[in-house]
Amino acid sequence: MRARTGRWRERIDRRRRSCGFDRNDLRRGVDRIQWRLGLLLLMVFLSATPPLVAHAVRAAYGSGVRAEHRQAATRHRVEATIVKVQDPGGRRTVTVAWTDPNGTRRTADYTTWRGASVGERLILWAGPDGVSITPPRRHAQTVVHTAVNGTGVVLATGLPLLGFYWLVRARCDRSRYRMWDADWARLDNHRIGP
Repeated sequence: MRARTGRWRERIDRRRRSCGFDRNDLRRGVDRIQWRLGLLLLMVFLSATPPLVAHAVRAAYGSGVRAEHRQAATRHRVEATIVKVQDPGGRRTVTVAWTDPNGTRRTADYTTWRGASVGERLILWAGPDGVSITPPRRHAQTVVHTAVNGTGVVLATGLPLLGFYWLVRARCDRSRYRMWDADWARLDNHRIGP
């Protein structure tokens, strides 16, 4: 048990030192600046992202559930027959007729890209805004929409910070390389012998 604890401590200590949290004399000022800025940007990301994601997810999920309930209450499945097809340039305006559950005969138009012919029977969804091929919103769509919104917020928060860190790192690398070149030039000019 003691050997495992020692290995974990070594790994944590190695990770700590690789992240720049040590007093190594070989680290330059530019190295410390880069690591401090990286740590600051990480703290900004970790402190700003969770509340933003929570807000976006809550709003998207609530909106999706309201749309589910509204569409389930106002739209119903009908078996309609195509009575007229107009084809203005690729898009087809289709007029369909159906009978409501209460016996009322109804007609409505909708636009489709797929082929349609008079007399064809279709399963459609009728509501106060007309008919549509798409069924009422399902809960799975709400969940996917919520997950996409949460992921989008994480990316929108993290990518600018990451881009800024990459720019700073590139600048620090150029500075570090100049220092290395100057140190090598100074070492190269060192005279050995009489």
